[in-house]
Amino acid sequence: MDKREIEKERKMTHISFNPRFINDTSDDLILGKIHTIRHAYEFWKKQEGKRIALFKWEGKPYKSKHLIFCKKKIVSVQKVIKSEVADFWLSLKDKNPIPINTISKNDGFDNREEFIKWFAEKPYGEYGIIHFADFKY
Repeated sequence: MDKREIEKERKMTHISFNPRFINDTSDDLILGKIHTIRHAYEFWKKQEGKRIALFKWEGKPYKSKHLIFCKKKIVSVQKVIKSEVADFWLSLKDKNPIPINTISKNDGFDNREEFIKWFAEKPYGEYGIIHFADFKY
């Protein structure tokens, strides 16, 4: 990479992924993980249409280098609400719920229990479903 490409990559938004969501060849997300769910909806909404760098930590999180394994375009960001019953709801006028089995599968989890456990300690409130494909709930 030349200096300009390095600087462009440095300025690109980086987003970390647990190794369990990275494929065996470490060059993409696991098959079936078509989105990720992150807190701070407003921040992620501003990233819509941009390319981001997906990384895992080289060692200890926040105390080691980013190992970028791929770059993806954020196709869209959809607002959802984490409710007190550990479900995610679309933040639309009609408040249609997203079936938890569907959202957990599309987020790369083997089952709904793993999904619920993963988000159990996360705060209630607004999240963004960051879509890497032409798909929306």
